[in-house]
Amino acid sequence: MSSFRASSTLREAWKDTVAHVPTLLLTWLASVAVAVVGGLVYYLVFLAFVAADDGSGASAGVGAILGQVSSVPFSIFQSLIGVMFTAIPAVYYQRGEVVSISDVFSILMSRLGRYLIAGILFSVAATIGILVCVLPGLIVFAATPIYVNKVFTTDQGVWDCFTSSFAAVYGSDRGWALVGIQLMAFLLAFVTCGFCLIGLIVYVPVVTFFMQLYVTRSGLVRPSEAV
Repeated sequence: MSSFRASSTLREAWKDTVAHVPTLLLTWLASVAVAVVGGLVYYLVFLAFVAADDGSGASAGVGAILGQVSSVPFSIFQSLIGVMFTAIPAVYYQRGEVVSISDVFSILMSRLGRYLIAGILFSVAATIGILVCVLPGLIVFAATPIYVNKVFTTDQGVWDCFTSSFAAVYGSDRGWALVGIQLMAFLLAFVTCGFCLIGLIVYVPVVTFFMQLYVTRSGLVRPSEAV
């Protein structure tokens, strides 16, 4: 396990975030573009059925339902792109090379099925946890940094990534320290957002790089697991 010092790690996370600004910006623009296209598809389908409605409202209702269904693939793809904001630093610290926008889509499309299954598994577990009791849902969310890291940087099965992420977070002092870092980051986000929204836009990527650097340096994801 490499040594970990918060101050030096924060400086390194800042430097690495700055190096990835073009990639992060283009990834965000791609996410916005997918959302816009999905919205347009929804309204086109809906308006087409509204135009064909006979006044009963039945066609409009069908159009609203089909519009929602037709926009689902765009919502899923947008969510996958969103996950890349965590995956980019994870892949960077595993490879040691700056991740470009072309790398982002190459990574995403190379194992798309794996990422879809991983996303569904995590979403179901988190939703059940929140519905049953808020705390189990928060427990699931706290494993996110390690889970995303394992899914994108190792060849472990998705279920193994899921279960081993919990073991890594809640089975060691280093894992509990990650929980503490996330809690502190969440609380500091309110202060940052309170001063300026732009500050939050800068804060979130830096914290994401910081957490992934901690995950790598602390040995929560072992080098032997990496692709």
